[in-house]
Amino acid sequence: MSESNEPTRPSEPTRATPETALARRIAAELSRDLLSEAHEVAAHALARHGADAIGPILFYGSCQRAESAEGILDVYLLSKSNRAFHDAAIAAGLNWLVPPTIYYYEIREGQGSSERVVRAKSAVISEDQFAASCRDETTSPSIWARFCQPAVLLRAPDEATRERVIAMLVDAVKTAAWWAAHLGPASGTAEDFWVALFTGTYASELRPERADRARLIYETYPDRYDAMLPEAWDALGIAYRREGDRLVPDVSDEAREQARARWARRVKAGKVLSVVRVLKGTMTFDGGVDYLLWKIERHSGKKIETTPWQRKHPFLAGPAVLAKMLRAGMLR
Repeated sequence: MSESNEPTRPSEPTRATPETALARRIAAELSRDLLSEAHEVAAHALARHGADAIGPILFYGSCQRAESAEGILDVYLLSKSNRAFHDAAIAAGLNWLVPPTIYYYEIREGQGSSERVVRAKSAVISEDQFAASCRDETTSPSIWARFCQPAVLLRAPDEATRERVIAMLVDAVKTAAWWAAHLGPASGTAEDFWVALFTGTYASELRPERADRARLIYETYPDRYDAMLPEAWDALGIAYRREGDRLVPDVSDEAREQARARWARRVKAGKVLSVVRVLKGTMTFDGGVDYLLWKIERHSGKKIETTPWQRKHPFLAGPAVLAKMLRAGMLR
């Protein structure tokens, strides 16, 4: 066979798919180095609970958005399994039934007027449960609604773990974008769709947030959300067209009605689940009653007093404290 005299052509670069575009964006976000205090929290969690049972650690929430250690830093610890993390079978079972389990940390340095306190809250959930929640395989939107927002990866034991985290957060963004297309307007800006989405997710929990909370989430990273929505729709195969700065997803009225009916059922189930989580928190979360009241007071501006007996017996006192919250209008 004679050799071809045709010159060799350089290979064309592989075009990024919508999925890889999302993955690259999320990988860059996860690699940010925002607060040394967040790394202190991760180190504290590993020392307290043991590194063998913990996989990735994610930093998210209001302190991450504000890039400030004022307040309480929020981290998610993804355990290798509930049984591996929890010494007691009952604790492991409770976290399997109603994840996550919450821990509160105060990391103190120095004394007197020079004392520095870093406050943090960790939510513990198995990596498998976290992944399923990002894929919308559970009733509660709490995981994917939080992690379609930017997060920072404080710890990944190896590169394979890091890649799994990226894939999970891509799923979270895609899940959020699907619901945004079905809960949002027939035509609107990216902001309109994200605000509709976050308004809906807040409504599914007993969270006394400000009326403009959903819009503030969007306004923290508007360019990010504007870019990610069409990328996620492309990855999902949801067709859409642009009309100026407005997006028009190809979602039929029938599909939108069916999705909103499903969401209405989720809102009802989410309220019940939120109550169950409150009651579980009073049993499994050290200082749970005080923390929950502090958190709700911070958001609602309302305060109720608890008795020494209620603090000493948080599980037994849980229903009475919850009733006080409801009467005071602290929960909706």
